[in-house]
Amino acid sequence: MRKIGVAVIAACVLAALVVGPADARKKKRKKPVKVERVIEARYDNPAIGSGNTGGVGLGIPSLPSASNEVFVSVEVMDDVNPMAGVRVRWDLDGDDTSDGAFFVCGATEEPVPIPGGVVLEVFPYIGGDASCPGSSAFMGTVKATFSNLP
Repeated sequence: MRKIGVAVIAACVLAALVVGPADARKKKRKKPVKVERVIEARYDNPAIGSGNTGGVGLGIPSLPSASNEVFVSVEVMDDVNPMAGVRVRWDLDGDDTSDGAFFVCGATEEPVPIPGGVVLEVFPYIGGDASCPGSSAFMGTVKATFSNLP
């Protein structure tokens, strides 16, 4: 009788070793799902200045991001200049000074990392940017695609 009890216990342990890892494989971590949100904003007046020197803009588009949106892709669709570009900036501490920025020459090639939960300000400079010849902006639309993954 004792041998049967030991055999049953041994069989249970062996079954647990075989079944346990199979269950663990089923409970693998799921891959994160990419979530995207698109915002379009119109600009009717170019900002005075350039992407290199900075400047002033009235009525520039502001694009708010959610806290989990840490990447953005930007496309510029200017009504006058198909080569138009914009400077995208953000201010984390509210001192009205850029804490980060990048220039978009027509469209970003891949998503750009940004801090989540910031408001992106878009400057369509009449002077364009030296890194993007002919990138003067006049009036048009900026399309931003925010995402949680690149």
